[in-house]
Amino acid sequence: MKKLPQYLFDLERFGASPAKILARLNGSAANAPRILTVTMPKSGTNLLQRILVLHPALSRAWLPTLGRRNAKKWSRPREFFSPISSGKIVSSHFDFDEGLARLMSEDLGYKILLMVRDPRDAVISDIHYILTWPGHPLKDQISALPDDKARMLELIEGRNGVRNIRDQILRFSDWTKFAHTIRFEDAVGSGGGGSDSAQLSVVKDIFDYIDLPLTEADARSIAANARSGKTQTFRTGRIRNWETLYDQDVKDAFRAVAGDLLIELGYETGTEW
Repeated sequence: MKKLPQYLFDLERFGASPAKILARLNGSAANAPRILTVTMPKSGTNLLQRILVLHPALSRAWLPTLGRRNAKKWSRPREFFSPISSGKIVSSHFDFDEGLARLMSEDLGYKILLMVRDPRDAVISDIHYILTWPGHPLKDQISALPDDKARMLELIEGRNGVRNIRDQILRFSDWTKFAHTIRFEDAVGSGGGGSDSAQLSVVKDIFDYIDLPLTEADARSIAANARSGKTQTFRTGRIRNWETLYDQDVKDAFRAVAGDLLIELGYETGTEW
């Protein structure tokens, strides 16, 4: 069940707070772009959204996070996405599709933001999400496994009908051709084990890309408040958890399945890690 701070954050992110209402009344939201965010599950969806909604002209569209599970809702994408207002953010776990990417970026003029995360950490976060989120389709299967090592191997190797981590990464990687790409590790700040200076640079780069004015003070305020436990799915939001949780068997399994993709994504320079 949501707590009061989560409800208050919902008012802010969906545009019902006083500051958001004022932005619509004074016209600043009308001059803001429409934004599509794309993330692999458990790779910073809420962190990216929060950075955006801390700007008064931006708020989330009244939609769930879109993806495979609700594909019928957006099965006619031009008709679905065209009416969405300026200053609205559409959150997604969209598999890459060149036709959809061109429609959103070229035809409809959406600014596309892609957040990526070290997939080794995404696996860990995904396990906790599956185990704690009511009604998750994999909950019974994953919870029946004897320990977290078995759960990690299930997701990494794609056992028993689960999509393996390589396929998960490849679902999203080609969005880089159409999007401004942000690394979770750069956006999380010192509170998540990263760097505050890198986080500030990320904030400035995002708003420069979407062409929304941002003062130095505003950028610093957004960066300082970006990390929040107000979202329902927030857990720890820290980087490099895999270093303490992966034993040699899990490391070897990940290398065999997707070690080359870690190099392509820039998370490793070789296979000795």
